[in-house]
Amino acid sequence: MMNQVRSVRQYSGRASAVIFFILASLLSVFQISPSVAASVPSAPQYVEAMAGPNQVAITWDPPSSNGGESTLNYTARVWTVPPPTTAPAFATCTTTQLGCIVGGLITGSTYYVDVIASNSAGAGGPSAMRPLSAGGAGAPPSNVSATSDATGRLTVKWTPSASLDTGTFAWYKAEAFIGPEISVGSYSGFCTESSPAASSCLIVGLKLGTIYYVQVRTVSSLGSSYPSWPRYKVVAGTPASPSPKASPTPTTSKIKLTAPQLVKVVALSKSVRVSWKAPAATGGKKILGFRAGAYGKTGTMLSYCKTTAKVFTCTILKLKAKQVVYIGVLALYSGVVSPRSKLIAVIPKS
Repeated sequence: MMNQVRSVRQYSGRASAVIFFILASLLSVFQISPSVAASVPSAPQYVEAMAGPNQVAITWDPPSSNGGESTLNYTARVWTVPPPTTAPAFATCTTTQLGCIVGGLITGSTYYVDVIASNSAGAGGPSAMRPLSAGGAGAPPSNVSATSDATGRLTVKWTPSASLDTGTFAWYKAEAFIGPEISVGSYSGFCTESSPAASSCLIVGLKLGTIYYVQVRTVSSLGSSYPSWPRYKVVAGTPASPSPKASPTPTTSKIKLTAPQLVKVVALSKSVRVSWKAPAATGGKKILGFRAGAYGKTGTMLSYCKTTAKVFTCTILKLKAKQVVYIGVLALYSGVVSPRSKLIAVIPKS
């Protein structure tokens, strides 16, 4: 009897080994591998809030990590108190796109916006918070137009905003869309200018022969204005006919302001340290502080740091390693900023 039991056990062991060998062979032949569970995505990047009367259009870029899933759900949240907070959100919108519009806001009230991304593993952490005031970000520029050269570059022109409302000016942003409809988070190219007296900028990287519709927004400390309207239609790569009556654009400011001087940049790990000297000419105005910005090759601001009027160095964080950025510094005054210093290229370390 014991011999019979021992034989059964030996047979069972041999059968298990055979089954394991067969499964291992199948995995090897067909290259079958167990599925890898998704992880939660990181926070969405570069959140912007375009505040109009009683509503806000919120846009963002995808997170640096999607957790292993290409399709993400996004939830934009509007708060009446700065997060983190245990209070419920005032309003939300959920989408798979890179922007949405939230209504029901009270004009003149201050709100706070953040965005979270989620996948099958759950929700990731929130983006950086952005303050906004419905109707308080200022008016968009007017008289927007655009012309193209033979290479497809668009020169966008506008009349600077007549009113910044209660916000402090940050920059103008011109955007080129393929469709003429109002949308958020879907532009094909853009450019920025950080002087309130600026009246033009250059959009590059567009497709020749393609029709684009251009708009410009005013960005302030209280968010972004709604875009100029109507959008201006232009074909990339089709130069405008020269006008015999063309004349130089008159200056838009009588105040003599110059850029900060002797800007120096040191590359650090995913960051850069910037130092400078005060501008040579301030137009008799009192400097309130400085802002050093890191810009991408298309002119968009990627990150920045700010100081008081008596501090001439700061460190710009949250940059990507081994990717070139361009550093410029400007002085901040009451209701106006200086011209930006000449951009300096630098590559942050890993």
